[in-house]
Amino acid sequence: MARSIAMSANAKVYRAVVTITDRDGTTSQRCEGPYDSPGAARARVTFWTNYHADYDDEGIPTGTSRATGHVEEGTVTWRPL
Repeated sequence: MARSIAMSANAKVYRAVVTITDRDGTTSQRCEGPYDSPGAARARVTFWTNYHADYDDEGIPTGTSRATGHVEEGTVTWRPL
């Protein structure tokens, strides 16, 4: 999906890093972003934490899968291809 992100060179960007633990103990990690503020990335961590408290990846209510996460910061470096 294309997004319109007009950021200056060396701009700070943020991503949500979410770790999901399934009922069998299997873990997987997902990243979402980039976002232009840490709050936007933090909101995605909160969403997945709340979602996995009630539903698994197939949308089945279980209450047994869990998600945790954190926000990472990076910078944009633009260069011609």
